Amino acid sequence: MNKKTSEEDNTIIMSDEYLSESGVQGGKIIAEKLSLGCFIVGIPFLIIGLYALFSMLFNLGYPTNTAIIIGALLVTVIGLLLILGGYSIYRTKHVKN
Repeated sequence: MNKKTSEEDNTIIMSDEYLSESGVQGGKIIAEKLSLGCFIVGIPFLIIGLYALFSMLFNLGYPTNTAIIIGALLVTVIGLLLILGGYSIYRTKHVKN
């Protein structure tokens, strides 16, 4: 790639190496926001699902039909997977090779 200057903002793109490095930096920023979002959404899902399951298990007045049991299990599993995914993204982002 040749040296080009943009007339609007006067930035210079030196080579493909700088472009790939900026892409990597952009990916790290997106991963940070994505892992935070996974934690923010996953923790309430997990808490709601576990609350529903424990309420059904200990007979605390929560209805126990099949659809609600399956829904509570799904919410719990989705919350757990979101938390594990967020942790995995966070860990791989901070591992130094």
